[in-house]
Amino acid sequence: MEQVAGRGIYEFGDFRLDAGRRILCGVAGGGRIAITPKVFDVALFLVEHAGELLTKSRLLAQLWPQAVVEENSLTQAICDLRRAFGEQPHEHRYVVTVPRRGYQFVADVTRVAESRDTTGSPDWSVAVLPFDHAGREDDDDLIATGLADSIVHGLACTNGVRLVAQTSSFAFRGRHDDARTIGRRLATRYLIEGSVQHCGTRLRITTQLVDTTDGKQVWSLMFDRDAVDLFAVEDEVAAHVVLALRTSLGSRLDAAAGA
Repeated sequence: MEQVAGRGIYEFGDFRLDAGRRILCGVAGGGRIAITPKVFDVALFLVEHAGELLTKSRLLAQLWPQAVVEENSLTQAICDLRRAFGEQPHEHRYVVTVPRRGYQFVADVTRVAESRDTTGSPDWSVAVLPFDHAGREDDDDLIATGLADSIVHGLACTNGVRLVAQTSSFAFRGRHDDARTIGRRLATRYLIEGSVQHCGTRLRITTQLVDTTDGKQVWSLMFDRDAVDLFAVEDEVAAHVVLALRTSLGSRLDAAAGA
């Protein structure tokens, strides 16, 4: 594979690409844009070779060095990248297709800073969704909101976790979108979601961590508690969830480091 000396932060058009942190985002506070790791690799190679005509064979050798893939894999990645850039059909502000030859990144690129190299580090981005509740009383809604707030507060102090703002994650209150859809819209790897059932003085609280890349559940916790002291219940649940998250991500980090 070709090696590029030094990895930086690049700006072009309406976008900023951070090579070290592997983030593509809007320049004017547009937020992180969710793209797959392979599409990010395509974007990075194009940006770092802006102005050059990159042949399909060169791109395939760079991006899939140890695999035999067909050109349609590259074509799909370019299509996904153009969609992320907001390019319309026949619009070529960023990527130009040179028929039968390859692709060229045509936007002006400015290297604005050096980036902290975290290539290969897992993405520990987490969004805490509003908890569901079956009750119609205001108290049930307050309990559900309080649980999510307590978990957010606990995670805010967790090193290495990028926490999605509640103003964004709470926009999904009362909705039942697919986890992968939510992950793309919030640009997050993991979701913490849960539910509250209230029966007399008893509470049953369930919460789970979901990986948005495949929609699979990583772990699930369930609590049966007396609703006498709601603040104590919220703090206890939040503490268990934060500990479970730290343990889970820590083990995955170790696994990634040993891979």
